[in-house]
Amino acid sequence: MNIDHLKTLPLKSFSAWFAELAKLAEQSDDNSGLPKLELSLRSGHVVRGCILRMQENTPGQMLLVWGVPDTYTKSEISFVPAGEVVAFTILEPETSLRQLMAPGDQKAVGVLELKRAARNVEAELEKVLQFQITLLLNAEAFPEQARWDVLRTIGLLPGVLSQVAADDLGKQLVKDRISAISIAVAAGNSTQLDKNILTLGIASPLALPVAKEKERLKREIENVL
Repeated sequence: MNIDHLKTLPLKSFSAWFAELAKLAEQSDDNSGLPKLELSLRSGHVVRGCILRMQENTPGQMLLVWGVPDTYTKSEISFVPAGEVVAFTILEPETSLRQLMAPGDQKAVGVLELKRAARNVEAELEKVLQFQITLLLNAEAFPEQARWDVLRTIGLLPGVLSQVAADDLGKQLVKDRISAISIAVAAGNSTQLDKNILTLGIASPLALPVAKEKERLKREIENVL
């Protein structure tokens, strides 16, 4: 996501942003892929995490925030009065903001941007899996209107494969059976595994919200392993 995309972000109220983030969480069965925020409070304290829910029928809006795990804390839940938030920061905006964009908000994606994204995804895959998987895509061959969908899909791969490889069995299966991932634009979504190459056919335009698309990818990859 380049700076031109960021310039188009709507300047909405905090309440509108929080409501949208809570709606995204409601549609998702996997909290690990939700946008991560840093909430700055009037007290000077900072809460980092994902908004799971916003309660509006209270004397003030209340946010339920799932804390981002770190070295010292595995997980935590915070209840934050929305009126106490004076600023918030979207962490990892390249991933988070794409989840919030509807198909109608899609922007033009250049060939160079797609190539750079593919290189970054390869590095992220190696980071989360601790072994290398090659990403095969011909950026020049994709129709211009399909590049956004390809960009969105490959951005989901590190999170999806980290879930598939969450235990020793899953990790070994991925390592033994997937050496490369090939991306193609197709008439419909498809997932095939042949000779250690996982081929993902991507329908364009994508019809599913990001959270549902992530669930679909995880389910179909697990089915072919």
